[in-house]
Amino acid sequence: MNKKLHAIILTGLICTAGAGSLAQAEEPSGKAPLVIAQQGNFYVGGREVALEGGTIVADEMYVEYQIPAEQTHPYPLVFLHGGMSSGAYWWSRPDGGEGWATLFLRKGYAVYVVDRPTHGRSPHYEDIDGKAHLPPLSMPRPGPGSDPEPDDPDNRFPGSKVPGDPAYEQSLRGRQASVELPFGLPDPVAVSARMDGYDREAGAALLDRIGPAVLVTHSRSGASGWQIADARPELVKAIVAAEPNGPPFYNAPPLGQPGDPVSRPFGITYAPLTYDPAVETVADFGGLVQRDPEGEGLVGCWVPRGEQPQLVNLSDIPVMVMTGESSYHAGYDHCTAQYFSAAGVPADYVNLGDMGITGNTHSFMRETNNAELADIAAEWLTEKGL
Repeated sequence: MNKKLHAIILTGLICTAGAGSLAQAEEPSGKAPLVIAQQGNFYVGGREVALEGGTIVADEMYVEYQIPAEQTHPYPLVFLHGGMSSGAYWWSRPDGGEGWATLFLRKGYAVYVVDRPTHGRSPHYEDIDGKAHLPPLSMPRPGPGSDPEPDDPDNRFPGSKVPGDPAYEQSLRGRQASVELPFGLPDPVAVSARMDGYDREAGAALLDRIGPAVLVTHSRSGASGWQIADARPELVKAIVAAEPNGPPFYNAPPLGQPGDPVSRPFGITYAPLTYDPAVETVADFGGLVQRDPEGEGLVGCWVPRGEQPQLVNLSDIPVMVMTGESSYHAGYDHCTAQYFSAAGVPADYVNLGDMGITGNTHSFMRETNNAELADIAAEWLTEKGL
């Protein structure tokens, strides 16, 4: 792996892993105590598998929730974490500051935070799910051309990104092994398609239990959110996608290179979605063509050569794709938003840089200005009546 790619992957791990309550958390003074009416946890989904030692349940999803005493919004938010991590990072920043789940709880939303199947408190069984791959222990600071350096005034990580810094050390301890290889390495489509299926079934079971909800996804779980919405379109009221897995069809540099095989054969997922006309393989798109880049630093988007098949089950679900100005996603998340629009899905693209908000990286929901960014998402939800 080249050094730049290594730095980008590890920077994502620094920002996405772990959560904690550290004394040096920088929180505004005067916040009122959280008043919770109900909280708890449960498991959904999964399947019974007979092994030599007995029958177990595999590929279930762990869920924990909190419902505020003053619930002011009709639908709860369901938070799905990205790759090689767990739901912990939605609750807290690595410096102990409040994460998005807590911030939205303060806004009057009921919140449900999951550990996706085979991650965190959702058990992984190697005999059933395959070998889990460990992220590297070393997490060097990023180099020029990736995320801001720790001493850059635009740096939004709540710490120094160097060993010994409390936020760095907290992040280091929260990383998770995953059956999928780390981003940027060869990623067999079959493995990721299987994970799409696990997330789809467990996510659908969760919505069957709690009723209509808004999905909030990040990174790898972007594909999971599209799958869950496809399975239960009547129960998904909107999707806030923080730098979702993408772009359509092919990985973009630096995570992919020209000539690589198709990574997401169903456009924005690894496993099938409901299209009209039906799409059973990538060949059903009638060939793919790459458009010219729309601006400096942007990749050319891959699109079907012919008429774009429509994502009929997502056609009534508003989608927001939000991207950090300093993230490697800034070069291609516009392709994901445009793909949805072409496929008949009401999609809005929010690049924080276009709003004058600089320095945010792939895990902006855990960076120092995460409350400001939560306000942007909350305003969008309010505009949608949610």
